[in-house]
Amino acid sequence: MKDDFEAFPLRGNDAAHVVQFYTQDESLLDGLCQFVRSALNEHESAVLVVSESHRHELVERLHKCGKDVRAAMKNGRCVILDASDTLAEFMDGDEPNAEKFFSIIGSAIEGARSKSRAERVAVFGEMVAVLWAEKRLNAAVRLEELWNDLAKRHSFHLRCAYPAGSFRDENSEWYTTICSKHSGVLPNAAA
Repeated sequence: MKDDFEAFPLRGNDAAHVVQFYTQDESLLDGLCQFVRSALNEHESAVLVVSESHRHELVERLHKCGKDVRAAMKNGRCVILDASDTLAEFMDGDEPNAEKFFSIIGSAIEGARSKSRAERVAVFGEMVAVLWAEKRLNAAVRLEELWNDLAKRHSFHLRCAYPAGSFRDENSEWYTTICSKHSGVLPNAAA
């Protein structure tokens, strides 16, 4: 199956918050490069909150995407944050602290936005996948809700990603709950 990252809405006034359940890291990372390139082509900035397991490879791929992407990474128009480190800044025990989240992530979005000519920022996040992998399911759901609340304060479109296999052992109610927190579900990214 081909990546459907191009289908992600980059225009319009709607605040999109989509989720993708992927089976192969390679396909996810290729799609993220397209996601960043599309945002830059639309004069947007990008904020990527990436898991440690994907960060190094993603940075390598972005450097190969072209000098415009490398320049965006250098000048702050494309920001890459570590998902676990960022979570540590706003989690209070097993729950995300809403005000800390709004401050930390809102500042990252506004900082990146200030570097571009566009009002919206393309955001990718794996913090929810980190929480899910740690079996902190309620915290992941709450974080998805906080992203929706943050969209009322800042102009961005967001893509979340979870490994499809992480739902293998969970009942369908959790999958349905996660999907219900999003405006859309993208097809599985597989090679």
